[in-house]
Amino acid sequence: MYPMLALLGLAALLGASQGSTDCYGSVNGIQTSGASCQTAKAEGLSYCGVRASEKIAERDLRAMDQYKTLIKRVGEKLCVEPALIAGIISRESHAGKALKNGWGDNGNGFGLMQVDKNSHRPLGAWNSETHITQGTDILISMIKAIQRKFPRWTKNQQLKGGISAYNAGTRNVQTYDGMDIGTTHNDYANDVAARAQYFKKHGY
Repeated sequence: MYPMLALLGLAALLGASQGSTDCYGSVNGIQTSGASCQTAKAEGLSYCGVRASEKIAERDLRAMDQYKTLIKRVGEKLCVEPALIAGIISRESHAGKALKNGWGDNGNGFGLMQVDKNSHRPLGAWNSETHITQGTDILISMIKAIQRKFPRWTKNQQLKGGISAYNAGTRNVQTYDGMDIGTTHNDYANDVAARAQYFKKHGY
């Protein structure tokens, strides 16, 4: 009766089933230098850079796969690449392996994505969809703040800035090239982006 409406409905359904995840840019579009030597050394590696990030992500892959369905569901719900969520989870908690009873960072960081209890009220169980949703919502708020702060940056540059801000706050992001100075081991966005690119290759 209303073929146009039927088509629009179909498009909406297709969109929902495919689950768009590129609202904020693409991890594969981020230029990255990977893990700093400080991060690599802490992981027992004798080399740095993208190769080190990939090795760390590879070690986390089996643990990450337990949460793959949840990560993909949240990514599709919030229009963020699941690979990016996985990259943050790898960096923050080694997919839960670094946590004690769901807590890390001397009892200040909660869950897979290490939500800071001093800045946010942690929601849900440490490895739940609710928690991953909260962590991803915090990430999105950081990306949006960087978009406002640096409107001339490309979408992927803003995405990278948001990743850096997830660790050290938006105030710490002053320039594109220097955004990671002041983050943990001065490599947060670069390391997360390289790990995310690895997870993207492995079905995230």
